[in-house]
Amino acid sequence: MRIRKASVLINNACGVKMKSVKCKRANSRNGKKWLVAAVFRTSAISLALMSMQQGAFAQTSPVSFNIPAGSLSGAIAEFGRQSGVQVSYPPEFAAGKQSAGVKGAVSSEAALGRILQGSGLSYQFVNSDSVTLVNGGAAANTSASASAADDSLLLGTITVTSRAGSDPADAPWQGASSRAHLSAEQVERFSGTSVGDFLSGIPGVLNGDGRNSGAVDVNIRGLQGQGRVPVLVDGASQETTVYQGYNGSTARTYIDPDFIGSVDIEKGASMGADSTGAVGGIVRMSTIGVKDILLPGHDFGVRLKGNFNTNSRSAPSPGTTGGLTNLGTYYSWDEFPSGFGDSSGTNRPSALKPTGGSGSIAIAGTTDAVDVLAAYAQRYNGNYFAGKRGGDDAHAVISGPTGPFGEVNVTDGNPLTAYRAGEEVLNTSRDTESWLLKGTFRFQDNQKFELGYSRYMTRYGNILGSQLMSYFNSQPYQGLLSTIDLATWTGRYSWKPEDSNLIDIKVDTFYSDVDNRVNSVFNSSGTLYPQYFWLASNRWGGNASNTSRFYSDIADVTWQYGGSFTRENVGLPDGVDEATMSGSRFGWRKEYSGFSTLEVKPLDWVTLSGNLRYSTFESFDRSPTLESPFTRKDHGWSPIFSLMVEPLDGFQAYGKYGSVLRSPSIFESITGPSFSVPTADNPVAPERNKSLEFGVNYLMDGVFLPDDKLRFHGAWFSNHIDNYITRGNIKRYTASGRENYQLGRMNLDYAEMRGIELSAQYDSGRVFGSVAWNHYTDIMFCAKDGVIHPAASRCAPGGLYNSFAQQQVPPKDTVTVNLGSRFLDSDLTVGTRISYIGSRFVEGLGADEGLGQVSGMYSIAPSDWKPYTLVDLYASYKLNQNATFDLSVDNLTDRYYVDALNTIPIPAPGRTVRGGVTLKF
Repeated sequence: MRIRKASVLINNACGVKMKSVKCKRANSRNGKKWLVAAVFRTSAISLALMSMQQGAFAQTSPVSFNIPAGSLSGAIAEFGRQSGVQVSYPPEFAAGKQSAGVKGAVSSEAALGRILQGSGLSYQFVNSDSVTLVNGGAAANTSASASAADDSLLLGTITVTSRAGSDPADAPWQGASSRAHLSAEQVERFSGTSVGDFLSGIPGVLNGDGRNSGAVDVNIRGLQGQGRVPVLVDGASQETTVYQGYNGSTARTYIDPDFIGSVDIEKGASMGADSTGAVGGIVRMSTIGVKDILLPGHDFGVRLKGNFNTNSRSAPSPGTTGGLTNLGTYYSWDEFPSGFGDSSGTNRPSALKPTGGSGSIAIAGTTDAVDVLAAYAQRYNGNYFAGKRGGDDAHAVISGPTGPFGEVNVTDGNPLTAYRAGEEVLNTSRDTESWLLKGTFRFQDNQKFELGYSRYMTRYGNILGSQLMSYFNSQPYQGLLSTIDLATWTGRYSWKPEDSNLIDIKVDTFYSDVDNRVNSVFNSSGTLYPQYFWLASNRWGGNASNTSRFYSDIADVTWQYGGSFTRENVGLPDGVDEATMSGSRFGWRKEYSGFSTLEVKPLDWVTLSGNLRYSTFESFDRSPTLESPFTRKDHGWSPIFSLMVEPLDGFQAYGKYGSVLRSPSIFESITGPSFSVPTADNPVAPERNKSLEFGVNYLMDGVFLPDDKLRFHGAWFSNHIDNYITRGNIKRYTASGRENYQLGRMNLDYAEMRGIELSAQYDSGRVFGSVAWNHYTDIMFCAKDGVIHPAASRCAPGGLYNSFAQQQVPPKDTVTVNLGSRFLDSDLTVGTRISYIGSRFVEGLGADEGLGQVSGMYSIAPSDWKPYTLVDLYASYKLNQNATFDLSVDNLTDRYYVDALNTIPIPAPGRTVRGGVTLKF
């Protein structure tokens, strides 16, 4: 809750010292000034009388307070946060004074009276949501109804200072963990060309394979995929793992950016009820709600959004090729080619020509008991064009003539990808439709029930990871468009009686249904051979928890306990015959868990937390290639502990240890593509991340200026994952007894990632800026003795030979600087963001392999990129409460680069201009 300090209450006698308005101004009662004052006074009294009954009810309704003894200013701030009441007072009123605090379920009026007891201050409720403190005994205390008849007026300039930490955006700067929070405004500002672009700039967080399919696949501190970093949308999981040929796999979660209301990211071990198996962290997205649509004071509203972007064009017909042609050696008698690539692929639209865009409409209404929202969005963007600058593009390098036959060699210049500078990047288009329906129902005793339904349908370009690998075909070509049809239902319930500290129940349930049809094409000498990888999956589950709070003179204790369940089924889409679609997975997986979390505060500056979770999983593989179905079960405990101290106001230091278990995902548990060995012959055990983190937070307002904000977070982290699950070449034997190595699942001995992250933010109101840095000091993957081929390195920092980890090794350094300023009473915001992405922690595997042509061995291509720096510009202008205009330029310098954590070697978008308007009625 925002706490207003340094406000001035002026009465007719001018008995209170005025800070911003002189007393003689308050006494002016002639001419127009007198008329204005009279009208203002009459309006204020009328409004107070109109809200008298509601204000009296709000002040007498019980609220659960937990405000420890301490400084009076701190107690007042906590009162405002816990009660939702805005408190106004000059800061000198509370200077040097102490409060006994208040605990238990009492009315706001009674709680404030206890807090002020012995301070010499009294309160006057202006209305149900605001109260003013004045000098005087308890007899001067008045409720809103009494204040309505008072002759006091709040005039002049009011200085407002909010208590640090009350804003959701402050979550990353407090608590015993590393976090990030993105508002809808931030998501819109940095939405970029691909869906996952809004995640850029967060230390330790990257989106993997971001240009392929328009999905989200989050990497946190080097951990990614297979449920290591669950991505939840309104509490629902709809992650689908997609086969990438020999070149790995990717986990995909889909959502339209126009429907994102906020994003909260928790790095490392999580104590949340929804975090079973989250060894790397968890991403919680919330869709837009009624408050995102309605104008202040309205109970019905409509929001319209329209956006455009440049730098793209419609996808060409399948088989259209890109990149260089006519490479090779030419002799004196050969006809030398006039060109080395189709010029149509580099026919880039003008810099400001709109070539794609999106639009959405959201309608919302609210009453005292019900909120309803309905929204529809459509988004289209063709294949984008790569940047032109950087020198890492494919370009013809001509050398010669040499030798007796006048040999001329034409090569591609050893580029990062097969694409030329400024060329259309094939298979990057997407055409999406989305729907969202939400309803919230409020009942007596502070109960709330929410229902939600969303639909996401898209036709998108997709590149099979192995399609561009050199031993298949090095020249890129347009394939068939793939499709996703995703439907999600959610139900959420909460109950927190105001008269009980023992009940705070939350229940989340969901059901998601995915029809994922990945269509690829294999181009052999100009002939196209379609390849289909279709999968249907449905997942349902939920979690339930209750929080009980106990207050005593010894310690304050918070106890949360509950459980979760999820089940996932995989197979083929309805109407598709198993006999006509090879390579799919068939089976199910389910997991149960129960947890208990205890938070103890023996002192108001010390917090001890402990969490214990038990989970058990079971998978059932019914692949038609098996002689009989195969069932796999396992279980284990996951403890987490943390200690946080706050010796100084706004400064926190903490340590956190976790030993979190992740059971094999359904992709790892069911026989199918990516693995040559059936699950029954090659089961894997759960992996366990023994994580450690030490960090500090600093969060303070009014540091250099009365209204500025300073934030800082620093942390050292370590992930040590025993039995890390991945893929590799494991020893098998042919029918004749010959030794052979085939792709199978395997538990590594361990994988580890260690590093540091630093982030800081400053906002003076007029100017703002932030900086974020993430640095890895150690990364290593080690196999168990005797598991992999003896010629392969047992330990390698770049991932073991043919392992999925090769696609998930992050850059050694990432740095993001964001600078901006506000003008025109903060209606105009302009800024720039500069991002530096360093090189991969090591090139390739970081170890010599020497495998040669060992029987059964084939190679995965590790992700590869070169360091790059991006400059983005953005501006936003709020014309009025009804209209806001946005303009952005992504990749201002038109850099040719390849994204970190790419699964496929394609360049990222070049310079792209994005503009949009948001209208509310």
